[in-house]
Amino acid sequence: MKRPAFLFAALAILATGACKQKVSQPVAPPAPTKPVATAPARDAGAHDARLGMMERHAIWKAKKAAEEKAFAEERARVLAFDKARLPKHLALVAFERKTREALDDAASKLNGKFDAADQLKKLATSQQTAIQAQIDALRAIDPEGGNSAITSDHDVILQLLTNDYPMAILAFFQGNTKSLVEAREVLDKREKRIQYWLNEIRKSEEKGAEKAEEKGAKKAEEKGAKKAEEKAPKKVEEKAPKKVEEKGAKKVEEKAPKKAEDK
Repeated sequence: MKRPAFLFAALAILATGACKQKVSQPVAPPAPTKPVATAPARDAGAHDARLGMMERHAIWKAKKAAEEKAFAEERARVLAFDKARLPKHLALVAFERKTREALDDAASKLNGKFDAADQLKKLATSQQTAIQAQIDALRAIDPEGGNSAITSDHDVILQLLTNDYPMAILAFFQGNTKSLVEAREVLDKREKRIQYWLNEIRKSEEKGAEKAEEKGAKKAEEKGAKKAEEKAPKKVEEKAPKKVEEKGAKKVEEKAPKKAEDK
């Protein structure tokens, strides 16, 4: 009888020990969850990438046409601005040429003379007041900026004539030709730009005159046609009763001798 009791007691001790071991074991942390794969974000231009060649060409063509239209409108605006101020531009060009010619003449005539530098400085100093007056006049043409195509070219020329060009000539007298060559290249380039734009203004004036002539001729033709249309029914109306009268008179004349013969 003691054995079964002992066995039951041993089994109870083993069971309690096993329970304690289970309780004391640490709980393993949960396995990390894998991130859910999401669809990649679509680029804003993905739709355009799927367009066909003809569609892409149509988009490019429309964009190009819009840019060309904007350019033409801006060019017309600037052209109209300078056209309204053409006499001022021409006055500036005349002054710039005269001032440069005086300095160029001095460069050729004074080179090699012992007082060349003094005479050139005297000439450049005498030009300063007139140049500054032209600079002020230039500022008045386009005070805000961005409205004229050639005011910047005028400005570069006048600034060169004020100081840099005379200094380049002085360097030329001392044997340094590089500065004078570079200054003349800049002046030539700016003068050509101004001349090109002035020619464009003249062309626009000629086109405007041609259009005005065409309009005048067209109006004259329309007036002439209108008068001709107004006269035409009137002549028909005048001729119709006249012909009826002539026919009636002729018949009366024919009948008169016949009646006389019958009698």
